[in-house]
Amino acid sequence: MDLTLTLRLRDLLATYKGLRDGPGLTPQKRGQAFNTLIANVLKAWGHEARPSVIGVRGRDETDVFFTIGHNYILEAKWEADPLSADPLTKLSERLSTRPPGTRAIVLSATGFNSNALEWINRHNELLLMDNSHIEAALCGLLDPKELLHRLYGETAASGNRLVPLADIVVPRHAEPDVPALTRAAETPPPWPIVKTSAEDVDASVEFTGVWQSDQHPSGISAVPGNRLLITTNAGVVELHTTTSKTKWALALPGTEDRAVGGIDGSVTVLCRGALVRWHPKTRDLQLVAGGFGGYATLEAGRDGTLWVYNQVGGLFGGSVTISRIGERPGDETRHDVPFPNGMRAVHLADERHFLSGAGHSTPVDVSKNPSADKEDWITSALPDPRAATGPDEHTIIAASTYGSLDGSLQRLNLRNAPAWTELLTFTANRATDLTVKRTSAARAEGWLLADASGNTQKPTPVLVKLSLPTTSPS
Repeated sequence: MDLTLTLRLRDLLATYKGLRDGPGLTPQKRGQAFNTLIANVLKAWGHEARPSVIGVRGRDETDVFFTIGHNYILEAKWEADPLSADPLTKLSERLSTRPPGTRAIVLSATGFNSNALEWINRHNELLLMDNSHIEAALCGLLDPKELLHRLYGETAASGNRLVPLADIVVPRHAEPDVPALTRAAETPPPWPIVKTSAEDVDASVEFTGVWQSDQHPSGISAVPGNRLLITTNAGVVELHTTTSKTKWALALPGTEDRAVGGIDGSVTVLCRGALVRWHPKTRDLQLVAGGFGGYATLEAGRDGTLWVYNQVGGLFGGSVTISRIGERPGDETRHDVPFPNGMRAVHLADERHFLSGAGHSTPVDVSKNPSADKEDWITSALPDPRAATGPDEHTIIAASTYGSLDGSLQRLNLRNAPAWTELLTFTANRATDLTVKRTSAARAEGWLLADASGNTQKPTPVLVKLSLPTTSPS
């Protein structure tokens, strides 16, 4: 997603929130604004669109007209209750005055009642959409062209005229094979991974695997029950560290960075510039936030908050933000940060974060303006510290490779900054990510996800179990 589209979607998300939550809007004004919003979303993605088109001699009005391969007339409704069958009947009749091949869609932000769903089962000339479909385009998950292609494809296959978003994004029939991991004792890595460790540091290679090129790992997080979530290009893999079994937590192509597991069994992850939440029990895919094109990372705060760190337009320029995530698209609060070379934002406490960066790292407080002070910059111990985390608000653990296969794991006590301490050296192509949790006043445990693919083209994930001393009180 390019910079122009990303920034435009951010503006449109703010408009969407205003329509949803803003006081003082009459139903007519909200409807007109909704038409304009839909047209602007289509235009942001590069498609021709016009809102509120009056028919010849004023005999009808099309809420949104647009062209994506076909000509479309769209009826958009934002009412207090689920939509009845009346607007469907009227749009169906309007098709008789339009050229053959014109497609018609009814989009209802509040869904459809039973009468509407019974009506659509007896007709094949309309397609129904709800707010999840427009949010998919608004947040950046799907280009409207791809969205419509998938919706009409599933409608042709199943006959369903109101296709749930999950059925086209996470289809049951297209789930790929699950990447497997085996115990390192049974299938050792291509070479010894751990080289040296500091006193009181325990590190052991526990799992290895050889995956397909479209399953490249990009993040790791821990969830209760001895389980790890490993994000790949093809989706989020769940590994049970006791049984060694893997399964899909979410088979969604385009996912990246860490996934966050919820106490309700949900999985939240970045995908194509959107933040999505998957509820496996109900097969519901929820759009949470969007407008995160470019390089983005997801961070779970210690207080249950979610944060996205986002770079757009290059490592040393463009838009750099830390966003606190709300409940629904548009609720996110974005903070511009004058520190564009950050690789990852680690949540410390409240509004404070640590930006792990190339060359320099720094603590920031997004409640202040400016949030970063150059006097607080800390020389980074590693050149590419994307793998960074914090077991508490005063301790940072970071890992990276600094040579062809040489890697290092470092600890920083922010109370004693800028002194980094090397805890571990290892041999790998890259340090992909870290997850570490404090287990006592003096120790933390976690996992290092590294890659040992050598000169091959297939990702070779290696999981190193860690037990580390910390310097901060619990």
